[in-house]
Amino acid sequence: MNEPVPTKDWAEDLVLELAQGERGVRLLGGRAVRYHVLGKVPDTLVRPPGDVDLFTVSEHRRDVQQWLESMGLRPEKEFNLLNGRSRLMYWRGKEKIDVFIDEFRMCHALDLRGRLPVQEVTLPVADLMLTKLQVVEFTEKDMLDVLALLSGVPFVDRDEPGAFNTRFFADTLARDWGLWRTVTRNLDVLLERLQDFVVEASLQLEIEERICQLTEVVERTPKTMKWKWRAAVGERLKWYELPEEP
Repeated sequence: MNEPVPTKDWAEDLVLELAQGERGVRLLGGRAVRYHVLGKVPDTLVRPPGDVDLFTVSEHRRDVQQWLESMGLRPEKEFNLLNGRSRLMYWRGKEKIDVFIDEFRMCHALDLRGRLPVQEVTLPVADLMLTKLQVVEFTEKDMLDVLALLSGVPFVDRDEPGAFNTRFFADTLARDWGLWRTVTRNLDVLLERLQDFVVEASLQLEIEERICQLTEVVERTPKTMKWKWRAAVGERLKWYELPEEP
C-alpha cells in the first residue's frame, strides 16, 4: 500500500501492520476516518486520534487476539470471557482497544462479515458511514467524522477502495426500517447543523449537495417487504437500542 499512514502516536505500529499484511482485521471509528480524510479536508473536520476500534470475523478471532497480545496490549479478561464471541476489549495504559466480531452492534446491528476484502487497513467507507450514522444520540464527534467523509471521499455505485459505495449504503438501509429511520434523521440533523462545523460557503454547498444526493439514492432504492411491514408500525415501537459503554 502506497498511502502514508496518518497516525503519530503508539497506534502507528498497529496501523502499519494492517497496511503491510493481511491479518483479517480492519480499523473502524475515528482513526479509520482519519486514514481516509487526513490532508484531503480542512483540519477543522479532522478529529484527534482517540481509542482504537477494530473489526474482524470469527475465523480470525484467535489470530487477532494473539497479535494484539504480542504487541503488549492487555486483555480485559473477564469482559472477553463473557463477550468474546461478539466483542473483545484490550488496554494500552488508559487507552482502550475495542474489537468487534462479525457484527458492529451498538444502536443497530450491522452484519459486516463479508466486507473485509473490499478495503485494506479500514472497513470500506460506506460501512464507516453506517457505523457513524446509526448512533441515535448523535454526537458532535460523530457529526465531524461524517462530514469529513462526505467531503473527503468520492461517491461511487460499487465497491472501490477509498470511495463511498452509495449503492451498498442504500441497499443496507432498504432492508432495515429502524436503521433507515436513525440514519435519515441524522442526515437531516447534519443539514441543520452544517454551519456550526463548516464556515466556507463553497464547502457548505458541496456537503449539502452530497447529503441531498445520498438521500436521493436512499429514497429511490426499493425497500424489502420486511422494511415495509416495520414502516407501517413506525415510531410507535422503539426501533433502536441504547448500548451501555462497558
